[in-house]
Amino acid sequence: MTDNPAKLAESVNAFYDEAMFGPRLLKYYAGSEYTNFGYWEAGTADAKTACDALMARLLGFIPDKKGQVLDVACGKGETTRYIARHYDEADINAINISERQLARGREIVPGARFQMMDATQLEFPDASFDAVVCVEAAFHFNTRERFLREACRVLKPGGYLVLSDILVDDSAEREHARRVPDNYVPDLDVYRRLFEEAGLVIDHLEDATEACWKNHYRHITRYAHEAYLHGDFTLEALQHALRPYYERVRYIQHYVLVGARKQP
Repeated sequence: MTDNPAKLAESVNAFYDEAMFGPRLLKYYAGSEYTNFGYWEAGTADAKTACDALMARLLGFIPDKKGQVLDVACGKGETTRYIARHYDEADINAINISERQLARGREIVPGARFQMMDATQLEFPDASFDAVVCVEAAFHFNTRERFLREACRVLKPGGYLVLSDILVDDSAEREHARRVPDNYVPDLDVYRRLFEEAGLVIDHLEDATEACWKNHYRHITRYAHEAYLHGDFTLEALQHALRPYYERVRYIQHYVLVGARKQP
């Protein structure tokens, strides 16, 4: 754990830049640039399909998909590319703290604007966006409370914030190298209050722990063990790939989907 912004960014980038660009992860996500848990229902074919389903569910919280949109912590740009199914690329801004990931985003969504930026210090004027999207990232921020206030500030009145987020136990916030103790949220009631205090009204809050985290865990562990059985993984590679998932079982409490709006 750390409360130093530079060290936090360094730790997050070191982990995700290594993982995201590895050939095994690219294969797991069916050649796409996704890296999140996705939304798994009965019959979901693969991780890319699950991630598309997660994006569809989140964007479904936005009733009128028009105007300017901000993709926060955009990863390698696959979430941005999905957003471009509903918005003109020229109307999309995407931010991240990894230049390597931003460079890949620029390649796959060339019409959008990709910028290096901290989600808790958005460099946009007030009321710049009709929608803000943040997929599976706020648990790394320093802090999500600051991010929510910034998201509300840059939203136009009546604009929407949609996000997926993960709540973990307090031991993970204290001990994890890519987390901040001040970002700890003990339960969903406190989580709701963070939005209200930031000036956002929650229209939708879904506890999707089973559909997102647990079903992803079941799928990726089966996938990795099948690869091991077929000789695609060594035992050491299998253990290295799955160790973070075994650790997450201990500390992940909730995976939530949220649709909120700025009051007019």
